[in-house]
Amino acid sequence: MSKKIGLALGSGGLRGLAHVGVLNIFEQHRIPVDYVAGCSIGSLIGALFCSGLTPEMILKLAKGLSRSHWLDFVLPRMGIVGGNKILNTIQLLVQQKKFEELKIPLSIVATDLKQGKEVVFCQGDVARAVRASVSVPGIFVPYEWDGNLLVDGAVLNPTPIDVVRRMGAEIVIAVDLAHADHSSEVDNMFDVIIQSIDIMERELFKYRGHNCDILISPDVGHISPSSFDSIDECVRLGEEAALAAIDLIKEKSGL
Repeated sequence: MSKKIGLALGSGGLRGLAHVGVLNIFEQHRIPVDYVAGCSIGSLIGALFCSGLTPEMILKLAKGLSRSHWLDFVLPRMGIVGGNKILNTIQLLVQQKKFEELKIPLSIVATDLKQGKEVVFCQGDVARAVRASVSVPGIFVPYEWDGNLLVDGAVLNPTPIDVVRRMGAEIVIAVDLAHADHSSEVDNMFDVIIQSIDIMERELFKYRGHNCDILISPDVGHISPSSFDSIDECVRLGEEAALAAIDLIKEKSGL
């Protein structure tokens, strides 16, 4: 009997479109995904996938929606991107679904600035949870929800392996984007902030990474985390990394 597979989708800015490539390969090789936990861009891809969108549909959306659908710039106070546009766009794409209505169980990780602790969403409004999880400090205005001030889950748990394990996964596959060799140019504020978080993530992963059964690390380090022009390359690199792990996935999961 095959084992339940959980997928932990990590943060990494727009390089996270490599997650779509991983999902493409899983679909081609009929690898079932029973649980998903996502952080930051991983929460966004995870929410779309768990709501029923295929990897192909997610890729079309990534190419078809311009940055104006995602980014609403504001006068800096706690961030330079307000976040209302991404909230509205996600609500539209997931059809305002609640976690309980998703086709695949999903958990989304954010960080509460006031209490300095991890917050895991697995019920209620999916889009609001994604909005909280993608709130990169210094870029997005933190999301206020139920008295909490929420930012990117990557601050504490960039690749939520333990979260998807607790959901019931017997085999945990982690897609981690922070371990790639970093050689991309850092030439804007977005890159400075996200690359800084990447460095922090690599240190955090030393304490959490050993809990996964299979690690997939797409080689996206040379790609700017703020680039809207490298979608196809990110997807291809995700496919290559997933393909290299397919035999091991089948062996460990009993497929």
